[in-house]
Amino acid sequence: MSEANEKLDLRCFEGGPLATNGYAFKASGGWVAIDAPQGMADWADGEGIDPQLLILTHQHFDHVQGAAQLVERFDCPIWAFAQYDKGLTLEDFFRGLEGTGFEIAPYSVNRILEPEIEEGLDILGCHMDLKHIPGHSPDSICFVMVGEDIVFGGDVLFCSGIGRTDFPGGDTGLLLNGIREKLFSLDDVTTVFPGHGPSTTIGRERQENPFL
Repeated sequence: MSEANEKLDLRCFEGGPLATNGYAFKASGGWVAIDAPQGMADWADGEGIDPQLLILTHQHFDHVQGAAQLVERFDCPIWAFAQYDKGLTLEDFFRGLEGTGFEIAPYSVNRILEPEIEEGLDILGCHMDLKHIPGHSPDSICFVMVGEDIVFGGDVLFCSGIGRTDFPGGDTGLLLNGIREKLFSLDDVTTVFPGHGPSTTIGRERQENPFL
């Protein structure tokens, strides 16, 4: 699946067993990948994209299955809220359920973003505000592209939905409060590019999302 925004070169890849969205956009300093579903590296090759950086909205397995391959292929660093951890990827959780164990090819996070939450960040020449919204996963970050009315929301907010909260570290109250306080403060016209499903807008979800 490909998707483009009128204001910049922004593309979407859907891959892996849970139809997870990965994104790439061209900043002034090069291509930035957002999350790495399974198959992201091959997709980037096919698109002629050479990611200079991979940033993670969170580290649940379906968002990082392609991370190690992307780093190996393009030699790009990874920035995330926390270091790689089998609790965050849910490897430990599923290993305890009969017949559902799996392993993610390990990767290293080169820059921990936790100290920079709410301070804004230069991402290859693109200014982004970072909003830590736990509840789906303890390390969930939403990346707000300043001046573009765009937010990459991971699994925090979907079109007519929210992220599930029944995995370890999940908390429905934290998630709902974070959405209302940190995302609903954005303009209604802001487009949300989520971790699954179609894009939406803050205004639509404020008015129509049945969970909010």
